[in-house]
Amino acid sequence: MNLKLENYSSITPIDDELQGRFKVLRIVAFMRWVTLLAGPGAILIDDYIQPWLLNQGLPSILTMEDLSRYFFLDILGIANYIDEEQFLAFYHHVNIVSCFLFVVFVGWVIIAKKKAVSAARDLTLMQEKMKGNI
Repeated sequence: MNLKLENYSSITPIDDELQGRFKVLRIVAFMRWVTLLAGPGAILIDDYIQPWLLNQGLPSILTMEDLSRYFFLDILGIANYIDEEQFLAFYHHVNIVSCFLFVVFVGWVIIAKKKAVSAARDLTLMQEKMKGNI
């Protein structure tokens, strides 16, 4: 009974579970970094680093608020629908929501990582049992 390697598939439900758990972990970890930049990172840069640099006598640099205003209003063309004051109000609400979501995603990453490690452990235990029966 000789099987060709390209036709052989040994994917088990445990393999699928591990791949699914790992995919969830990667997506949630990516969203954690996005919310970090949009929330706490943007607030830190806009409210603390930029004023400190100005007080030190350094030239004014772009803030996250300036970059997002340029991206959304100028590049994406949302300026046709809202004015700058509405965008700034929306921007500050997005910062607050992103801070909350960052905390949620940190907890979710911890839970997703534990589940991925558990699925990997189950897979290795199953593989060891299969090796023992051969």
